[in-house]
Amino acid sequence: MKQNREDIPFEYAHCFATDGQCPQRSGCLHALITELPMKTSQYASNIITAIDPRYIASLHGKGGCTFYRSSDLKRYACGMSRMFDAVPSRIVSEVRRCVQNCFTCRSYYFASRKGKRLISPAEQAEIASVFRALCPELRPIYDSFEERYEW
Repeated sequence: MKQNREDIPFEYAHCFATDGQCPQRSGCLHALITELPMKTSQYASNIITAIDPRYIASLHGKGGCTFYRSSDLKRYACGMSRMFDAVPSRIVSEVRRCVQNCFTCRSYYFASRKGKRLISPAEQAEIASVFRALCPELRPIYDSFEERYEW
């Protein structure tokens, strides 16, 4: 997936550690974004947040960085307009309520259902567990999928 500066969340931390300083650097989003070209601008887009190099230096021989974020693409679901179509009518309200509880707030559920908000892999796993518990013969149905970075 081609990476653009516009996709990076506001104030997402950059990491300038070298391969010698951090063994996880080659697979970390914080390091990946430092390699993207900067736009020439007089605005705040040229001001960045960075992980303190002294922190990276203090990690030598102590294990992994707490800021590490994998640069592997994740599969996000988009929309669930037909998710409850095959659910038996006697349990559809309970299944719908439990699926709503998989989201941190009701507005996230409704935005996700309409496809205005992507459904994370963790939320998909929670929804799948609801279906396994309440209607094991069915699987959640999503409108489509997108490959994205998990910032």
